[in-house]
Amino acid sequence: MQNKTILWVLGVVVILLSIVFFVFRDGQTRHSWTENYEEEKNPYGTHVIYELLKGYDPQYDFHEISKGIKEDLPDLDSVELSAISNYIFIGEGMFLDSIEMNQMLRFVADGNNAFISSKDIPFSIKPIVFEELCSDYWFYRYPNVSDSIAALSFSHPSLIDTSGAYDFKYVSHHEVRNYRWHYVESEYFCDEYYSPVALGHLNDTLINYFKVSYGDGHFYFHTNPIAFSNIQLLKKPAVEYASLVFSHLPPGDIYWDRSSRLPLGIARSLDRNNRDGSMDRSLNSEGPLSYILSQPPLAWAWYTALATAVLFLIFRSRRKQRIIPVLEKNKNSSLEFINTIGRIYHQQGNHRKICLKKMTLFLSFIRDRYYLNTNERDADFFARLSAKSDIPASVIDQIFLYHKNIDSSNFVSEQTLIDFHLEMDKFYKNCK
Repeated sequence: MQNKTILWVLGVVVILLSIVFFVFRDGQTRHSWTENYEEEKNPYGTHVIYELLKGYDPQYDFHEISKGIKEDLPDLDSVELSAISNYIFIGEGMFLDSIEMNQMLRFVADGNNAFISSKDIPFSIKPIVFEELCSDYWFYRYPNVSDSIAALSFSHPSLIDTSGAYDFKYVSHHEVRNYRWHYVESEYFCDEYYSPVALGHLNDTLINYFKVSYGDGHFYFHTNPIAFSNIQLLKKPAVEYASLVFSHLPPGDIYWDRSSRLPLGIARSLDRNNRDGSMDRSLNSEGPLSYILSQPPLAWAWYTALATAVLFLIFRSRRKQRIIPVLEKNKNSSLEFINTIGRIYHQQGNHRKICLKKMTLFLSFIRDRYYLNTNERDADFFARLSAKSDIPASVIDQIFLYHKNIDSSNFVSEQTLIDFHLEMDKFYKNCK
C-alpha cells in the first residue's frame, strides 16, 4: 500500500515538472495567433479597438459587460437611459439564451443600437430580426470566400468617393495565408419594408456590413471581425476603416460585451440546440477540443488532466468500480424557443408576423419530411404533398389559401390566427 502511494506521488511530481519545463523553458512571452478576440495584445486580440472605443467620445460613458447581458445591459424597465446607447460585440462567435435574447431585443426596441461583428449570428436572433419576405429560407451560416487578401468598402456614395476600398490580408505566424472571408447573400436584401440595408461590401459585390431596424432601434451586423483585430489596426488605413464603420452608429454610451464571446465551433454547437426540426446534425470540425489543443496553456492542462486520469485508473481500477453517470433527459429546446418567439409577437399584437413565421416553419417541415420543393406551388406540388402526407387536398388547399390572404393583408385578426393554426394542426396530427 505504501509503495503505491509513493508511485502516485512520483507520477504527479513528474507531470508538474514536465509542465513547468515546456511552458517556461524559454523564459519568453509567446504570442498566440489564435482568433480569440480577447482584450489582450496578441495579433488577433482586441486590445487596440477596445482602447480606441474607450476614448472615442469623452462626453459619453464606456461600460463593460462582464457578468452577462441579462445583468449588465440596461433597458427602460430597469434603468433610465440618458441618451441613445450602443452595444458592441466583436468576436468569432456568440451565443444568447432566451433571457439574454429578450434583454437584447428590449434594449434595441427602446431606441438603442447593437453592433455585432462575428463570423455567425446566434440563431435565436435570426427569425425575429430578419423578416422572411425576400426568401422562404432562413440563412443558417454566413457563406464565405477563401483568399489571402480582401477589399472592404462602404455603400454610401460619399464614402465610396472619399475612401474607396481598404485592403486587408490574413497573416499567421508572420506568413500571409488564405482565410475565409464571410458575407451575406444578396437574396436577403429586397424592396420590402423590412429589408436589411447594405452598408458595406467585401470585394465590391458581396455584402459584409448591413443594418436591420427593430422597434425604435437598429441592429448593425459586420461579418468580418478580423478587421478590428490588433494586427490589422497597426496600419493607418485599417484604423480609418474601423472609424468609418463605427461612424454609422449615433453618439452615445458604449456597452462593450466581453462575456458572450465564444470560439466559433462552441457557439455553433450551442446554437444547434436552438434550431427547429431541420437542424444540421452533422459533426462540426471546429469542435471544442480542436480549440483547446490550439492553445498551448489549455493543451497542457488537457494533457495533464488526461495523464492524471490514466494514473488514477492504474492505481484505483482494481479496487473500485467506475461511477456510472446519470444521464439527464433530453430537453425540447425547440419548443421553448418557438414559445419565446410567439410570446414576443403576441405581446406586440402582430398576428400577421406570427402567421408568417408559422408558415415558414410549415414549409420547412414539408421540405425536410417529404423532400418537396416548396418554391413551385403548382397543382403537381399539391397533389404530391397530399399523396405523401395522406392528407386530403382540401385541407392543404385551405392552409395555402389562408397564407395567401394573410401575406397580402396589412392586418390579421386574432380569430384568423386561430383558424390558421387549427388548419395547420389538422395537417400535423394526421400526416404520415
